[in-house]
Amino acid sequence: MSINKILNIFFCFFFLIFTSCDSQKIADSYQEIPKNAWHINRSIDFEFNISESTDKIDFLIGLRNNNEYRYSNIFFFVDLMFPDGSLERDTVQFLLAEPNGKWLGEGIGPIKHLLLTYKENQEIQSGTYKFNISHGMRDSILLGIEDIGFRIEKSK
Repeated sequence: MSINKILNIFFCFFFLIFTSCDSQKIADSYQEIPKNAWHINRSIDFEFNISESTDKIDFLIGLRNNNEYRYSNIFFFVDLMFPDGSLERDTVQFLLAEPNGKWLGEGIGPIKHLLLTYKENQEIQSGTYKFNISHGMRDSILLGIEDIGFRIEKSK
């Protein structure tokens, strides 16, 4: 087994341990990017059914990247469809590294995990939320992206 596979398993194990005790989490899901190469025409879809009542919720984008990623930021094209059928379409940018090149986020070894706040303090609607994301970078294939996720949690 390669060192990369061992590190991935190790990271996933600890990530599951730490996130399983998270009382703020309402929904959370990740999709692996095949061969860590995200094609510009590949969008990633998530769907969550929310029946829990809470005052406000936050939407977050989860990102796992490795050292093959060449940039200190990332642009996403995001579509969020609410249970009432309304659609919000955004272009968002997130910083992934400090100016000196040090990766932001958590993780052991070459893989870093970031939870990026997309929308905060949203009124909750019971029903199905649909989330679609694609990258908005100039490269047609974005190397070094391991996983993309979407998370809904109670606002603090």
